[in-house]
Amino acid sequence: MIKVPVNFQNADDAVEFVKIANEYPFQMDLASGNRIVDAKSLLGTIAISQAEGLSLRIYSNPSPTTEQLLHAMQSYL
Repeated sequence: MIKVPVNFQNADDAVEFVKIANEYPFQMDLASGNRIVDAKSLLGTIAISQAEGLSLRIYSNPSPTTEQLLHAMQSYL
């Protein structure tokens, strides 16, 4: 599992984040404390987007594809 901090400035950031997440085959969650939502869910992502201590969990081992994903999401990490 790969875990990285995430920060959204506004709802448009969350929408773009979900678009990027849906381009990859990995299972991903956004977590803050005991709240966890599917990172590919637009409603879930918007709902948790302003939470403190938000992190992205990618359920995969590091690989060139996960590096590509992290690079695509760089502006939110």
